[in-house]
Amino acid sequence: MDFNYSDMQQMLLDSAGKLIADTYTLEDIRHQRTIANGLNEKNWAQFAELGWLALPIPEDAGGLGCGLEDVVVLSTALGRGLTVEPYVSTVVVGGHIVGALADEDARNALLGQVATGEARIALAHGEPGERFGDGGARSTQAVPSGNGFALTGRKMLVLDAPSATHIIVSATLDDGSMGLFLAPRDASGISDESYALVDGAAASDLFLDGVQVDAGALIASGSAAETLLSEASDRAAIALMAQAVGAMEGCNDVSAEYIKERKQFGQPIGKFQALQHIMADMFVSTHQARSMVYYALAHLDASPEDRQAAVSAAKVLVGTAAQLVSRSGIQLHGGYGVTDEYIVSHYYRRLLALEKLFGDIDHHVRRLAVHMFDRADA
Repeated sequence: MDFNYSDMQQMLLDSAGKLIADTYTLEDIRHQRTIANGLNEKNWAQFAELGWLALPIPEDAGGLGCGLEDVVVLSTALGRGLTVEPYVSTVVVGGHIVGALADEDARNALLGQVATGEARIALAHGEPGERFGDGGARSTQAVPSGNGFALTGRKMLVLDAPSATHIIVSATLDDGSMGLFLAPRDASGISDESYALVDGAAASDLFLDGVQVDAGALIASGSAAETLLSEASDRAAIALMAQAVGAMEGCNDVSAEYIKERKQFGQPIGKFQALQHIMADMFVSTHQARSMVYYALAHLDASPEDRQAAVSAAKVLVGTAAQLVSRSGIQLHGGYGVTDEYIVSHYYRRLLALEKLFGDIDHHVRRLAVHMFDRADA
């Protein structure tokens, strides 16, 4: 895989950099938290206009047919801007899972709406009593009802659900296997408790009480559903790690500027060797994290076991680097660093949230260990 930017990727990065610089100022980032459903509709419309929402959508559905490597390029810029729009939920996760719909007309219609910004998708998978659910049977039940199914259960921390138009629900079928269902967000029987996350993103706990869906709403079941969910989750993890790299780069930049300007004992504090060492550690950690994102991306088409191991290894290192960079940024700013008026505090919160999404460091250490021991036993 060639990680040098193509001409199209460079144009994508340039356009994203310009929009981020013009749109995502500190005031804009602070304003984001006042939006109840977490969606800045003006920014989302710009995403659609620039073709970002169409990037990985197949051409026959009105998209650009690009690969995840192009999404990673864009995600790095989105991370630098501290964007919390539902890009990964809708385009990366939703686009991949909806792409498996058997009804080609329904598939192309919904993916076309994703590309134009009309449709937004949230994955409702996590449930009470578990930290991170990779797959397996769900407490949520899908019971045959009429010409379709009735979905009953509870879903926790459904990222971007407040602004979603559709949700993908994982549920247990009669035979004990897992199914993935597509349902309108406003379907009868769905109630919610919505809240803001620490970084300004929005999420919901969803309560499903006999939500009726037709037979065509079943996207996949059994091993096919498990495989589809695993692929989508790993793709999401890669895109979010790319956002973390962008956020780390942004944190490094504002920290470097601050220690050049802040004076103590008659000179900029950046002249103190101890602080130079901190900045050096931040710089090295960020580049290691970028390399691990590329490593995970290079294993995207490997066997499921090798892909999962690569993603987990990257998740561990990127999460560790994010903690070092964001905490060091706070330390370099001193007491100012924890205040809302300094953007470094927002980088800290965003990187904290990104480390938790789709499995935190501990979760991926365990998943990586299982892979390593299974391979050793083989």
